[in-house]
Amino acid sequence: MQRRVIVDRSTVQDAMRRAIAGDVISLSPGDYPDRLVISGKSGSPSEPIIIYGPGAAIGSKTDFEDYRVEGNRLSKRMEDEGKFPGLYYLADDAALIVRDCQWIILEDLRFDGCWPTAVYFDNCQNVIVRGVHFRGGTFAIGATGGNTRHMLVEGCSWIQDKSGKGEIDLASIVKNGHPDPNPPPPQTELWSKTLWTQIHGAAKDGFPVKDTDARAFDGDFFRAWTIAGYVVIRKNIVIDAFNAVHMFNEAAADRVQAYCKNVLIEDNWFVRIRDNAVEPENHAFNWTVRHNKFVDCYMPFSFEMVSSGHFYVYGNLGWNAHKPGPLTDDHAAGQLLKFPDTREVSGPHYVFNNTWLTRMAVAKKKRFAGFYHFNNAIALREPNGAPAVDPPNVFGSQWAAPDSPDFSPEDLILSEEKRFTKRWEALAIVFDGDTIEHPNFPDAYRGAAYALGAKSRGAQLHLSGVRFGVPEDLKLENASKATTFQIILANGQTIPSGNDATSIGAWQTSGLFAVNTCGFESLWPGEIFASISGKDDSENDV
Repeated sequence: MQRRVIVDRSTVQDAMRRAIAGDVISLSPGDYPDRLVISGKSGSPSEPIIIYGPGAAIGSKTDFEDYRVEGNRLSKRMEDEGKFPGLYYLADDAALIVRDCQWIILEDLRFDGCWPTAVYFDNCQNVIVRGVHFRGGTFAIGATGGNTRHMLVEGCSWIQDKSGKGEIDLASIVKNGHPDPNPPPPQTELWSKTLWTQIHGAAKDGFPVKDTDARAFDGDFFRAWTIAGYVVIRKNIVIDAFNAVHMFNEAAADRVQAYCKNVLIEDNWFVRIRDNAVEPENHAFNWTVRHNKFVDCYMPFSFEMVSSGHFYVYGNLGWNAHKPGPLTDDHAAGQLLKFPDTREVSGPHYVFNNTWLTRMAVAKKKRFAGFYHFNNAIALREPNGAPAVDPPNVFGSQWAAPDSPDFSPEDLILSEEKRFTKRWEALAIVFDGDTIEHPNFPDAYRGAAYALGAKSRGAQLHLSGVRFGVPEDLKLENASKATTFQIILANGQTIPSGNDATSIGAWQTSGLFAVNTCGFESLWPGEIFASISGKDDSENDV
């Protein structure tokens, strides 16, 4: 039985020190500007420790402009030490720290103006962040510790830059199932007024930190440093932010496959993400990314990993109408998939049955081995839905330049700086069954030695509509039949990518395309997902 402990600002920390399994620490409405810590506490699957507080606002409510100079100066300290500038080393400076805990739930809370971090988990297992709303801050949620695992982040929202129409779009998504479908060009500090290099540039590239920069924005909705994994991030709304999901794996070479594994990112909204929406770094294994909506994301997927395997990206919807940054910003064109120069393959990577309404290249440079891109529907359009004028080339600006077997490794890397690799057979790269609205697709690309599959099409897609950010408008009329591929799961099992009724793109007659690729999801006990709202608990004032 849960025991509700009602607290206020003066008693909340004492309640956290005394917490036992089954406690619901219920924060009374009001402001909670002091740092909170819960450490060394263990709930259980049937009696988790819950921190709950509709009407409670945790954090200092500091606005970005009031923190801007301080954030830049703290970032410069890293630069002065010869390291990449940023606030990453201060991520544990959080409004709420959860350390050495198991079976903890944060529910119905609000964090406001927490710079750099709102919530920080250190060496925790079986934790849930549900229905929590973040405003401002460099990091909404940080997680560290090699034993940190089984984290669920569900039904939360984060608006990092509050200077725009984020709240309007959030309310529209909640009420109508989509953001404003007829938005004016974004006019926010993060998206439109600040150069990318002012947020993430480095001195070695000619961009030393200045007080006029915006380094405090260089953060993420969910940032993890070498955690074990088993992370589920679902049904969240992230608006006007630099990055969304960003996980590092910096373990020793013989241990990397023990970390950053088994991740599910599904049914989230990512709106106006200035850098990357989904970004595994270094090493990552067994990720599923499905049923998300990407609206004006500079680079939806950054896959610049050293080693990785078993990625499944399907059933996602995406729109790109507006370029970020001032007119002088050279980090504005973006691409759907960002790749590295080289990497070690630890399993296949599948990107299939997604639908995009965009003006971006698919993969404009570098390479990615063990990559299978099929049954995607990509409409290259202007914001008004008309065919794109001078659309970006699918495989980069220098797609027509010849490859040479005599290239040295250095020459090869240099040749792929402005085009996606052509060495598909050697790298086990497959593109087939896609329909992409580009005059060069597929014939001209084939003529330039891109080995596109026989069922690649360059036809015009018939969309239900072209309203910006409206999921149903990306349904296809008279959709082509999908090509069936065999998908290898992380456990070695092989399953088909579809059946005779499957069509290209994300939408199917039954809803968004679905296939079972993440068996680890079942390891969560079902009862832990139940909301505590409305429970008839015993109450104690503290």
